[in-house]
Amino acid sequence: MKAILIDFLGSRLNVRNMPENPEVEALYRLGNTMKWKKQHGHLPELWEHLTAVAHRRRGGGSGALFTQLIWENPFAGWDVADRYCDGTAITEAGVDRHLKAAYALIAAHEQAGILGTRTRA
Repeated sequence: MKAILIDFLGSRLNVRNMPENPEVEALYRLGNTMKWKKQHGHLPELWEHLTAVAHRRRGGGSGALFTQLIWENPFAGWDVADRYCDGTAITEAGVDRHLKAAYALIAAHEQAGILGTRTRA
């Protein structure tokens, strides 16, 4: 997802070499205050970044290609802590859903590259 955001949707690496996009800066609310964050982090928030940026570019090119993928967040139940669990909380259906989404993202990334819609050199 970060490769899609950087290669095709205008995200850039900041001075700390972390991917970010000012278009997602105001996505987060903590209570009654906004948490200003434009840096792309981990799932499931990363999916929200992809969704926000792709929706702004759905008129054509790569935005339209990626918008087809983002109707439903297949990683909505993802927790970074799942990487370190004993495996009992991970279901086969969940793994299948994540793999299917990952393969679709990889295919869309490749297709966008073939179509020549990259935003960076």
